[in-house]
Amino acid sequence: MDNLEKFIGEHRDSFDDAIPSLKVWAAIDRATNKREARRVQLWKSMKVAAAVVVLLLSGGIAGSYLSQSNSSASAMAILNEAAPEYFEMEEYFQKEINQRVGQLVSYEPNSPVIKDLEQIDQAMEDLKKELAHAPKGQEAAIIENLIQNYQMKIAILERVLERIHYNSNQENLKTKDDEISI
Repeated sequence: MDNLEKFIGEHRDSFDDAIPSLKVWAAIDRATNKREARRVQLWKSMKVAAAVVVLLLSGGIAGSYLSQSNSSASAMAILNEAAPEYFEMEEYFQKEINQRVGQLVSYEPNSPVIKDLEQIDQAMEDLKKELAHAPKGQEAAIIENLIQNYQMKIAILERVLERIHYNSNQENLKTKDDEISI
């Protein structure tokens, strides 16, 4: 034991006889009440701040959604006005693409080409959005790009399907050669 502990142990009674005055207790009570008041004020401020953040986020999301739906609707209106035959061509291209994608999936269900086609689809969506904000006279060029993207998708699918058919024919020939040599 060190000297301080020894001294406190020997003179313990003299330490316990002092009682703080009422002024000390009143000061402690005031300090405690101030801290509690600050906690309550801080808690209320945090609630208000959280409510403001939620309102701003919901407003931003709603505005973004409405903006997208308006730009998409205006893009469709511009498409219809600038190239009324576009919708017929789009329907034809979609039918051809769906047919070829079905063939591709039957040969290779997890083909990486599908992801590439999704990127082209995203580029086409971006073109449609751009069409809503395009200056007069530029609509025809954007529509032409949309048509070229459809043609590119069909060309990619045809090329992949040709490769698959070629590879399967090569495998069939190899199998027949192996059977003949046995």
